[in-house]
Amino acid sequence: MSDNKHAKAKYDLSKDRVLYAIGYSHLDTQWRWDFVKTIKDYLRVTLEETFDRLEKYPDFVFNFTGSIRYEMMKEYYPEYYQRVKEYIRQGRWFVSGSSVEECDVLAPSVESQIRQILLGNEYYRQEFGKASDDFFLPDCFGFMAHTPSIWRHCGLIGFSTQKLIWGGCGIPFTLGLWQGTDGRDIIVAIDPGRYEDAILTPAHQEQTWSQRITDNGQRYGVFAEYHYYGVGDIGGAPREEDVINYTQAARADDGLYKVYLAASDALFKDITPEQRAQLPVYKGDFLLTEHSAGSITSQAAMKQWNRRNEQLADAAERAAVAAKWLGERKYPAQKLEAAWLRLLACQFHDILPGTSIPRAYEYSWNDEAVAENLFRTIEKDNVLAVAARLNTAGAGMPVVVYNPLATERLDVVEVKLTVPGWKNGQAISIRRPDGKLSPGQVIAQEGERVTVLFAAAMAPLSWQVYYLSSSGILSDTQIDSEAGKTTACSCKSDPNPVSTGANSGERQDACPA
Repeated sequence: MSDNKHAKAKYDLSKDRVLYAIGYSHLDTQWRWDFVKTIKDYLRVTLEETFDRLEKYPDFVFNFTGSIRYEMMKEYYPEYYQRVKEYIRQGRWFVSGSSVEECDVLAPSVESQIRQILLGNEYYRQEFGKASDDFFLPDCFGFMAHTPSIWRHCGLIGFSTQKLIWGGCGIPFTLGLWQGTDGRDIIVAIDPGRYEDAILTPAHQEQTWSQRITDNGQRYGVFAEYHYYGVGDIGGAPREEDVINYTQAARADDGLYKVYLAASDALFKDITPEQRAQLPVYKGDFLLTEHSAGSITSQAAMKQWNRRNEQLADAAERAAVAAKWLGERKYPAQKLEAAWLRLLACQFHDILPGTSIPRAYEYSWNDEAVAENLFRTIEKDNVLAVAARLNTAGAGMPVVVYNPLATERLDVVEVKLTVPGWKNGQAISIRRPDGKLSPGQVIAQEGERVTVLFAAAMAPLSWQVYYLSSSGILSDTQIDSEAGKTTACSCKSDPNPVSTGANSGERQDACPA
């Protein structure tokens, strides 16, 4: 959380009538265009136009989200980036939304959503000495009931979106509390207007917003409202005529309310605990009637890659912690963060849901492949480091199995190994560390190269040694003494075997010790 979370509020919302106006530029990192177009044109134009507004209009302030886009600025427009840093230092450009990207929050795991905030705000702190206290998702396609619990767990206090006016499941209020499944809640502004629809009349004298402020004050004791104005979806700066209107309104004393040109988290900070306790409460999902379901069914490969990498990330980190604890390897923090950033960038709310153009996915698939290679390398290196510490003495060829799940697991392991003197048609026996047989079978053989499937019963987050031997005959069934029942040995060959070890529905990792 930012250091000024408890700073004195500019207004007393129990009596001051205030419209919090959030100047914002919505830039879809990939949608009807790709990364190349975004970096070459849209990001550059956003910077140049915003600099123009900031120089011409001293009262104007600007909000921009996504640490990944700040990284793009730093890499491709380093001189502009230094200007951005100065405007942030002056308090005229706000790093908003806390996250790496304006991500989808339907498909990603809870861990991914926490990483969005962890790495997003960490980047802001390291680069600018500031962070934000809100989650800012104007254009996401739906939000599930547990989402506010995640944000509160990460220390955030507010959330805003304009997407629910696109035919959602209904808006119970414009300003209130959204309570998550664990009872924690977060202040939400869920009808701030479309970000490209600024007030056209004098911004401090608009009747609709005045009435909304009155309603909130009379019902909840908070005489305030939350309002977007700006542009989208190709970035740029808020239109000059709008900037003139809002900056003039912010200086005016004759309005129906005060116009406060603010950071996206300012209102959430200014509401007192006493006022917060009076806000209405909503429990449940906020879903769109079309986008929420429709987008989740498209670009299935993107969803599959996302989930596989989330599982690989977990398996890799658990193995890395174990290897570090044993003193075998240095914890690969930088490599893990680099992999996570590639994965999180692909969770953007048009990329992962599947609403971007086909060409965009060529770039996103590449990022997913980079993330996968990094995670797999980390997992393999650290699994082997732990395996090297195990006692593998026993009858037969030792094979170390790794279970990265935090639950007990009885699953199928696939292992390929070279068995000197192996003859086609031989049977194979697999013994557990206690000496008892485990069901298994040979599914492929080419000379001395043998592919074996066997059942492994694993404790949570564990490494275990099994022993493979060509001596002895394994019948079609073997007694699994741990399970207390007969288990048929009927595993079948998989033309595309998976050996990630990160999913209870996939085969576990194994390595010949």
